[in-house]
Amino acid sequence: MDENQRRRMPPVQPGHEGTRPGYYGALGAGSRMPDLYGSMPPVQRGDRRKGGWGRIVVTAIVAGIIGALIILLAMPAVFGVNPYDLIRGKVKRVESLEEGSLTKQVSNVVSPSQGASDVSAIAKKVTPSIVNIDVRTASQATPFFTIGPQEGTGSGVICTDDGYIITNNHVVADAQDIKVTLASGEELKAKKVGADPENDIAVVKIDKQGLPAITVGDSDNLEVGQLVVAVGSPLGFEQTVTAGIISALHRNVTAGDQSGQTTALTDLVQTDAPINPGNSGGALCDSSARLIGINAIIASQSGGSEGIGFAIPIDTVKKVADDLIAGRPVSHPYIGVEGRTISADIASRYNLPVTEGAYVARVVPGGPTEKAGIKAGDIAVAADGQAVKSIDDLIASVRKKNVGDRISITFFEGNGKKTVGVTVEEEPKTLG
Repeated sequence: MDENQRRRMPPVQPGHEGTRPGYYGALGAGSRMPDLYGSMPPVQRGDRRKGGWGRIVVTAIVAGIIGALIILLAMPAVFGVNPYDLIRGKVKRVESLEEGSLTKQVSNVVSPSQGASDVSAIAKKVTPSIVNIDVRTASQATPFFTIGPQEGTGSGVICTDDGYIITNNHVVADAQDIKVTLASGEELKAKKVGADPENDIAVVKIDKQGLPAITVGDSDNLEVGQLVVAVGSPLGFEQTVTAGIISALHRNVTAGDQSGQTTALTDLVQTDAPINPGNSGGALCDSSARLIGINAIIASQSGGSEGIGFAIPIDTVKKVADDLIAGRPVSHPYIGVEGRTISADIASRYNLPVTEGAYVARVVPGGPTEKAGIKAGDIAVAADGQAVKSIDDLIASVRKKNVGDRISITFFEGNGKKTVGVTVEEEPKTLG
């Protein structure tokens, strides 16, 4: 190569060799590029690196999109879930439908939450037969001041289509005026037909025909745990429906009124269906919408429902109501004894031979108990072979009898144990 040719070649800029590592290794650090390479446009540092990262990013994005599409398209076949439903949050709905198609096991356990349709069906049948009862009492004079007329509210149950209504005695006991409000809203005056304070049952009558009388059941075959529905006017809220279960049977409770008088109610149905003041005289019904009791009292420290309410069993109610409607005196079986319940503390204090039972405080002279040889100071511990743990238990055993029946009573006389038969008599009117 002559001097002229060398001058016409473009000079190689420092560092260009370093941008082409393949050629740099072949030619050496001091070599000149051939004409073919010298005619290519110069490549600036970093251009190749930018192009490489850009292609990597684009490729990754495209690959991600393709992968996502494949997954979405494969989901219906693999997981049985439509991707569109997944995005809209419908997967739970699909699961619930699948659960609904499974065979369900039927349980016989009954609770207040058992199908809402069950309670609503009972309510539809029962509520037309339930009434609200408003009473107004007369003024009462006392040695120191006069008590003005008082007003109260309770409930009642239509028992015949010609206007006889069952309620509690304590709802209408001192009523001068009685107003009945039907489920339809119609208001009618009522009169008291009769009452039995000992069983806390009363019957009132309205002048109307074609009323929806309730279907009456029985209380012989009730079971603890079965569903019950209470209907009445708690706190004045008419046609209120509550549900619960029978929480106990054969309860004996002594109830007191504002005047201080007490009444021993026996063989009661205990329920946890919410019952409040105003429910008195209302219905307690079973799952077939049959009347099984008349709600009467609650056990409460606050004055409101605490989950312990009591209803008079319908078998007792029917017997009393039938007598009242027919104008017959209500029969009250009687053995002529007064007593108190023994507690462990009393037994220890007086050195008694037993820690529970009915202590005989008094026998009526000439009464059935005295005739049988039971005396004051004896302790009754069984009646007809069933344990007597309280005076209420003894009263309940007697009330199950009819006048003229005999009841076997086991008792302690001192430390000696005896059993005698006592003939049940009708309670004297002077004691009623």
